[in-house]
Amino acid sequence: MTTAIYSQINTKINTILSSITKIKAIYAYPTNDITAYPAAVFYPSNFENRFETTGDNFKIYNYKLWIVINAEAKSIQNILSSVLPNVMDSVLDAFDDGWDFSTIGGHRVWNKISTGGISISQENQGIEVSAEIDLEIKMLTS
Repeated sequence: MTTAIYSQINTKINTILSSITKIKAIYAYPTNDITAYPAAVFYPSNFENRFETTGDNFKIYNYKLWIVINAEAKSIQNILSSVLPNVMDSVLDAFDDGWDFSTIGGHRVWNKISTGGISISQENQGIEVSAEIDLEIKMLTS
């Protein structure tokens, strides 16, 4: 039986996000206390155990990943047309390159990353733009 799967996944996500020079802060938990932008905020959101065959099943670990950018020093137009697309491209590329699709605890692992919506909100420190990313880590177990 595998143990510490969430810890290993968190470490892998943090390592990948740390490789992106455009991201200035990383939080492995929900927070409104962001100190540097662009920031990445990620945390587990769901778990599913899906039977694949009579002998194998997929354990699916879902994460929410948010890229947060503050508009205090930049215009909203600049963020939406330049800064956010550049950071998002870097995130998607880093997950494509950084996830080695190998194993965790001896089990084969895949990941799937997809983007969700973009939101704009007024915060104490200025306007924030947040881009939602869904990250699914699928592990084949028996």
